[in-house]
Amino acid sequence: MKIYQPMLFVGLGGTGGRIGAELERGLRRELCGPDGTNLVAAGRRAPFQLPDYLQFVYADFSESELDRLPQFSAKGAEAAAYARTSRVVHDLLPTGYDSSPEVTRMLRVALHDETHGWLPPQERQPRVAPLHNGAGQLPTVGRAALFATLRSGLEPVLRQLRVAISTISNSAGDLRDLGGRQIRGCDVFVAFSVAGGTGAGIYYDFIHLIGHEFRKSKVPGVKIYPLVVMPSAFPPEAGGGREAELNSARALVDLSRLVDDQNVPDAHGELGDVEQRGSISVRYPGDGVVALRPSTVQTAFLFSRPAVIRPEDLRRSITAMVMSLIGTELGDESNQGRSEDEYQSFAASFVNKSVERSTPARSGIGYRGMSTSLAASLTVPVDDLAEIVAGRMLAQAVRGMAEDARRPRDDGTERVQELFERSGIGRLWTREAPEIPVPDPLPKGSRQIAQALRDRIGDMEDRLGRLGRDLDREVPRLVEDFKPQIGARELLGLIGPFHLERTLAGLPGHPQRPAEAGFAGMLENRKNDPERPDGIQPSAPKIPRIKGAVGGLVPARWGDPDVQEAIDEQDAWYRWRSNRLWHRAWKEQESRWRPPLARTSKELGELARALRAHEEGERKLFMERRKELYRDDRTGVSYLLPPQNNLRAFYDDVFDRLVQHEGLPENTDPAGLLARLIQPEDWQRALDAVRRSPRAAVKELKQVVEQRVKGLFGEASVLNDRPLLPSMAVLLRAAAGDEDAEATVDSRWLEQFRSQLAGLLPVGFTPDGSGPLKVLVVHPQSEADGRAAQYLQQELNLPRDPQATQEYRAVDTESITVVLFRSGMSLTDVSEVRHVLRLWAEARDTAGVDDFLHWRQRLGYRDDWLASTEDDRQRILHRILCAMWNGRVDVEGPPTSPELLRIRLQEGESATMTLRLEAFDGSVSSWAGLLPAYERWALLDEGQIIEDFCDRLMRTQPTGLATTPVAPSPLFKTLVHEVAPRQIALLDELTGQYGKEDEEWLVPLRHFWEQTLKGALELRFPGASRPTRPSLRALDERYAREADQQPDARSNGGRSAGAAAHGWLEPEAPEREPERREPPRPRQSPEHTAPEGGTSSARYPWDRDGGEE
Repeated sequence: MKIYQPMLFVGLGGTGGRIGAELERGLRRELCGPDGTNLVAAGRRAPFQLPDYLQFVYADFSESELDRLPQFSAKGAEAAAYARTSRVVHDLLPTGYDSSPEVTRMLRVALHDETHGWLPPQERQPRVAPLHNGAGQLPTVGRAALFATLRSGLEPVLRQLRVAISTISNSAGDLRDLGGRQIRGCDVFVAFSVAGGTGAGIYYDFIHLIGHEFRKSKVPGVKIYPLVVMPSAFPPEAGGGREAELNSARALVDLSRLVDDQNVPDAHGELGDVEQRGSISVRYPGDGVVALRPSTVQTAFLFSRPAVIRPEDLRRSITAMVMSLIGTELGDESNQGRSEDEYQSFAASFVNKSVERSTPARSGIGYRGMSTSLAASLTVPVDDLAEIVAGRMLAQAVRGMAEDARRPRDDGTERVQELFERSGIGRLWTREAPEIPVPDPLPKGSRQIAQALRDRIGDMEDRLGRLGRDLDREVPRLVEDFKPQIGARELLGLIGPFHLERTLAGLPGHPQRPAEAGFAGMLENRKNDPERPDGIQPSAPKIPRIKGAVGGLVPARWGDPDVQEAIDEQDAWYRWRSNRLWHRAWKEQESRWRPPLARTSKELGELARALRAHEEGERKLFMERRKELYRDDRTGVSYLLPPQNNLRAFYDDVFDRLVQHEGLPENTDPAGLLARLIQPEDWQRALDAVRRSPRAAVKELKQVVEQRVKGLFGEASVLNDRPLLPSMAVLLRAAAGDEDAEATVDSRWLEQFRSQLAGLLPVGFTPDGSGPLKVLVVHPQSEADGRAAQYLQQELNLPRDPQATQEYRAVDTESITVVLFRSGMSLTDVSEVRHVLRLWAEARDTAGVDDFLHWRQRLGYRDDWLASTEDDRQRILHRILCAMWNGRVDVEGPPTSPELLRIRLQEGESATMTLRLEAFDGSVSSWAGLLPAYERWALLDEGQIIEDFCDRLMRTQPTGLATTPVAPSPLFKTLVHEVAPRQIALLDELTGQYGKEDEEWLVPLRHFWEQTLKGALELRFPGASRPTRPSLRALDERYAREADQQPDARSNGGRSAGAAAHGWLEPEAPEREPERREPPRPRQSPEHTAPEGGTSSARYPWDRDGGEE
């Protein structure tokens, strides 16, 4: 596999972290090779280290979630491989605040300007504590914690992002060396779920901060792709259910508005406490406003879980999609005719070609910037197979080593002595004493010899005194040099853990006393008084009577037996006395040498126990892993496995092949093979790892075996047998009809390959939504790519969609991946989004206090609209007014405040849109509820007929617009020229009659009449071909002037018909007394400039008094 442009992956929350870990694992497998050495490059990289142009950053409030990620729990050489490319934002939680109420209280005081628009009031706020366990599945709590961390600036988040981006900026050499080209851009994938509190709470800010840092770094061509895991991915017991769906409703609306703003840069939107800068932006403490460059986030990928796959399979599906996008070359044909800033990578080319994204949705609510995707891949699970084989091999080797260590060995004493020496206390083993010199010249005769023996005892006593004084100085230094850990580490690499365990602790029943006692036992021996030899007294031996030979006739000599016997007795006494001095000096230092000995014994014991535990549990684990690998319900990522359906036979094949490759005898047992594979430094790393956990020690050893096994999988044997795991490229060629390739593959593998390929895409495996479908098939490259693509097109069960486009790409990979991609969709085109919006609407209408809806948003708790923005509402109202102009709108009830509204598309057409308008208090007209009613109808009702009706309605224009427009219907004139001015006057009267808080219900009503209606009337007719007037207002004023010019047309008390139709009439008494309700509160809209062609006459309420309200 090759990567052609840089990539930054940012994982937010637990879901983002797990996706990132899976992606890192896949990239290391594909790029670094089975043994991790493909990219070592003469020592420039560690084994399994990714190139610098691939960077990963993770952020989560839960430290425990981060600690579970393998890239941050690794130690030693493995940690070094991760350190250059994987980083974590550790400072995400504010210091000094343990609970959410403490955080929000601080924000209301210290960061009021930055947070007052989206931070709910403290009444009935939830309490989440401790925050280091997460945000309690409340996104607002998550965002509040993030802002508390950023109260002094953005550095806590930007620090790790800056390092990652800087590394990418300096990776041009790496990119070119490994097959890429000049850096033209960077694909950024931000993965999170919208079900929880962390990812849903901080994703919006992280996307802005990522774009902000790239902008500062001047990296060109940056495209950010949110990878959004939907609530359906989580069962109720794992974070799914009602709370997850409520969280996702607002998160998806906010994300959709951001994407719309990116695709339509001129569109205005104000979200939460956002400063208007021509595009959506966010205000942060200290650093001010942060905004994204247009077209940076052109779409978001929504991942719903079909019923046919499991949650973990969805995670692998996401990983497969990302690897396919970044591992495919853009190609020279894609560069022809492109602009400098367009399609900097294959991902940008494949994903961002959709032209519908700047087109309003068929419902008029938002644009079409959403995408959904699923991916399925067929691969050989090299990592899993290698881990299973290595685990079994280690277990069998442990069994053999443990059995061998229980058998006495002739070198037992020598091993104990060697451990003394390697531990720095070899002198304690020998217990040297000052040498007693031999008399010179040798005495002769009984008297001289007796005197020499007495002198010798004196010398011994003198030397014992000197030895005692020397030991008082030297033994403390000896204890200081006592390093049993070093000795054990060195010996471990030579004799293994179980022989070392026996050497350290002793082997009961061993015929050699030191070997039976062991190293620890001999140290115990050295602290006790030595056993006094038989016949030796505590006092010095008496000088025996020395007689000469032959009854004294021959003078006694020094070599006579009785003299030597006396010398031996003196030597034995001297040795015992000197040993006793050593032992007592050693005993005095026991408090210093005992702890390191205990630590060494403990660590080695834990290593041995960990290995025994692995051996005992491996059989069960082997069965479980085999069952998991061969399960039938795997979808998303399918595995091509050894065809015998029996991993035991596969293990035997791997073992025999390893013995051959290592040049060992055929009868080599697992212990002998392991001794060849595990080097001394590997054992030492395992001993170091046991300090972290026993499992870490076993993992160190397994990884060594795994790497060798992975390297073996693709190698032919020394007897030129077929590889244990055939190449996916060879299998594809063989299946496509290449006879040469077929001859190199076992027929059982080929049969299984065809079977797995046919079932790769089960029925129902298709991305959610109704947008156009694109299919990307990425397969291994070979000499016959065209034949392979044709075969895949024939064999894959691709969705039967005649409008779908298919693209086949041959790349350097060992997998076959099918990416299904829908784009050009609005929120209403995705069924799961409609479901969660429906749930949100129900929860909002019932006002359940336990739902904490105010704490499930990021940008503003006062926005009660389901999904529409002010621009959307003006556009929708404009189309409804066009239908009303044409006389296609009928009402039930008084036209000034109807109960029902029916919209027809054509005269006499049976299909109608029926909207129920809820009544308000007093004389307030129900017309103000028109847009909420439309939003509920368009978003929450399902069915193709709804989408088709909305689509046609959103294209409605006044009849004859380009020639001779028809006159406005009476209902249009009633609404615009009677109801509107009366309602504005009524709202003026009501203002001030209530307290400030009680007046809130009037705000959206005034906004509708003074802003939304005005904007809809002044909106230029979109897509109209040469209209006679640019807007409804201009068209209405034309008919007003024509009516004024008819002098005979008088009505209404002498006034002209035009004045009656277009003038502002005093409000009449209402015909009914509707119930008051609290309407949704729309967000404030940017102002619209008057269109060209308008007149200066004050015919509308917002034109009076020379200005707008």
